[in-house]
Amino acid sequence: MLNLITAHFLPAMPSAGERATLRADLLKHDLLVLTIGCVAAAGITLGLYLAAPAAVRDGMAAAFLGLDQPTMSAPAPKLPRL
Repeated sequence: MLNLITAHFLPAMPSAGERATLRADLLKHDLLVLTIGCVAAAGITLGLYLAAPAAVRDGMAAAFLGLDQPTMSAPAPKLPRL
């Protein structure tokens, strides 16, 4: 019965070499898409940064670097003496 369903001109499963090549091609494609996306995001960010007024740019840089966060000035807890 299985012979009636199987298409003889197509292998049931690709060989191990074909599967490895397919996986490598998929990995290359995924890396290419990820690279293009990262470059596009960096380009958009740089464009928005350069288009912003100077006062806003300084605030954006400070926020990115974390300089706009309050510093903690609480004293360190004392450790018990042994």
